[in-house]
Amino acid sequence: MVKEETAGTSQKITDKKKTTKKRTDKIAVEIKKLKEKNEQLNDQLLRKIAEFDNYKKRTERDYYDRVLNANEKLITELLPVLDDLKRAIDHANESNEIDSILEGAELIQKKLQGILEKQGLEEMPGEGEHFDPEKHDALMQIEKEGTESGTIVEEHLKGYILNGKVIRHSQVIVAK
Repeated sequence: MVKEETAGTSQKITDKKKTTKKRTDKIAVEIKKLKEKNEQLNDQLLRKIAEFDNYKKRTERDYYDRVLNANEKLITELLPVLDDLKRAIDHANESNEIDSILEGAELIQKKLQGILEKQGLEEMPGEGEHFDPEKHDALMQIEKEGTESGTIVEEHLKGYILNGKVIRHSQVIVAK
């Protein structure tokens, strides 16, 4: 009977060893899978970091290119005005016809104003308007009969708005 108990115990130990070996093998396989998954995720992370770094560099380069070339379109549109102005000066040097010189200068001014308006520039209303410190700089106040106090009576320097933002205040004389 002792032999049977020893054989039974021995069988149990062998069964436990087999079960433990199966568990150990399963755990080893699971560890191997997890290590592979970990390596895969680390690789993906490194690739994403590199991709993001490249994106930042490309975006920064694009931004600087846009800044450098921001005025190219405007300058290209202004070149004909520059050419017209040169022709007007050449004509003025050759001729004494003040009326034609003045007419040419007015055409150049209208052309320039049209280009600037296309870019979003607006003239600020001046004379006859009510003084607004957000848009106007008062040079002085004068007494003017028949004019309400705070009304602009003379515009010394034109003010401009670009895309809704005051870029140059009008310099004005205001009625007391």
